[in-house]
Amino acid sequence: MPTVSEAIDEKIKKRAKWQDANPGLKWSNPEHPEDEPKIYIAKELLESSAYRSLSRVALLIYQDFLSKRILKRINRNKRKAWICENNGNIIYLYLEAEENGFSRVQFRNAIDELQDKGLIDITHQGRGGRKPQKGTGDVSTYWVDDRWKKWGTKEYKPPRKPRKRDSRKDRGWALYHQKNKSKK
Repeated sequence: MPTVSEAIDEKIKKRAKWQDANPGLKWSNPEHPEDEPKIYIAKELLESSAYRSLSRVALLIYQDFLSKRILKRINRNKRKAWICENNGNIIYLYLEAEENGFSRVQFRNAIDELQDKGLIDITHQGRGGRKPQKGTGDVSTYWVDDRWKKWGTKEYKPPRKPRKRDSRKDRGWALYHQKNKSKK
């Protein structure tokens, strides 16, 4: 069975061969519009141990993060490259994750896993709590990182700002359970 990179290389060769045989025609599927949003994933990332060791939920949430990037094509030394214009300002709310079919616990654990493996970083941790009346309120912002390249080696650096666990005991279920313990 061919590896992912071998399968991709084979498809690229087939496309080039088809385009040589059919000049002037476009290589596209009419059922899928070309202006449809796309997610770009580097081949190096697909083959990395950090990416391949992700859980199913973390993988799906990471793909959501990648889809939230705003990519801009630039010319760099006679080569075209992509840069992410909104890196560090990517917003992914718990509410959005719930609408996409993930529980709050699944989303939280996926964020922790993606941070631990160097795929994302938190640039600002929001306060959470109540839904804001106007605007977006104080929300967490994320950075799609490339620390995954050194994951599993001695050079790997931990997350810059790991997610802070909520240790407040005076609100929510913690308060409820504390009151029930005192009654018994």
